[in-house]
Amino acid sequence: MSDPNQPAEDAEFEAFAEEYEEHRSALFEIVSDYADEQELDDGLLVALLLDLAVTARMISYADGTEKPSATGLKLELDRFLKDAGDHVREVKQGAEEFIADIKQAREEEN
Repeated sequence: MSDPNQPAEDAEFEAFAEEYEEHRSALFEIVSDYADEQELDDGLLVALLLDLAVTARMISYADGTEKPSATGLKLELDRFLKDAGDHVREVKQGAEEFIADIKQAREEEN
C-alpha cells in the first residue's frame, strides 16, 4: 500500500519547483538584460555571479548564526563548495540535451 503522505509531499515539491523556476527565470532575465545593457563579457558575468553567490552564502551564514566565527564561516564555505560541485555534476548529466537545444535554437534563428 502506498504512503498516504506521498501525494502531499509530491504536491509540496511541485509547488516548490514551480516557485523556484519562476524566481530563476525572473533573475535570469534581469541579469541577462543588465549584462546586455552593460555589454559584459560572458566570462566577467560568470565571475561576478560566482562572487555574488559566495557573498550571499557568507551573509546568510552571518545573519543566521547567533555567534558567527571565522571557523564556522570556513565550514559553511566548504558546504557551499560541496553543494556547487554536486550541482555541476547534476547539470553535466543533461549536457547532451542542453547542447541539442542550443543547436536547435540556432537553427531556428537562421
